[in-house]
Amino acid sequence: MPNKSTKQLDILKFIYEKQQQRGYPPTVREIGDGVGLASSSTVHGHLTRLQNKGFIQKKAEKTRAITVTNAGLQALKQADVIMSNSTPTPKIDTPEDILTSINDQTVILQHHSNTMINIGILNHDFLLIQTDATIIDGSIVAVKLDKNNDGELQNDVYRYFKEGNQIRLQPENSNLKPIIADNVNIIGKVIGIYRNEIN
Repeated sequence: MPNKSTKQLDILKFIYEKQQQRGYPPTVREIGDGVGLASSSTVHGHLTRLQNKGFIQKKAEKTRAITVTNAGLQALKQADVIMSNSTPTPKIDTPEDILTSINDQTVILQHHSNTMINIGILNHDFLLIQTDATIIDGSIVAVKLDKNNDGELQNDVYRYFKEGNQIRLQPENSNLKPIIADNVNIIGKVIGIYRNEIN
């Protein structure tokens, strides 16, 4: 069964794209056809929830009076569904989990572990990473690690501590142990978080 929040993002994206292409928004029936929902009442339910969250504005008396708000645009951009001016932002050719290069100093990285759950950074969260930030003790950093000693680098997130000639990567998860290393390949400092759910 499709995730409700994902379906709402699909609807938000569909409304936005049709508005950009044609200059006016789609009807409820067109939205249903566009996102694979046969029931108009289901579409209406999603639209009501999107409106309650402030992502769209709609007038009940008009079939096409649906507008994506600034908050809705932000939700789409942060979910990597659209980019500004509908122009895709170039992908960077480092690990696949780095989704989007926003500018020369900032990327969006999707986190795929439980290393930081004690401070609310969860598996599958999207993290805003500043690649040119100054890293000090206690900074939350995204790093590339060879976790399985097979030469394949994987992304993860830890707190950074410099201890003598070594670096300690401290997880915020009481079930995990810190990693001690001589050198660490740091992607950048975590400066923001976005959770890809709008329920």
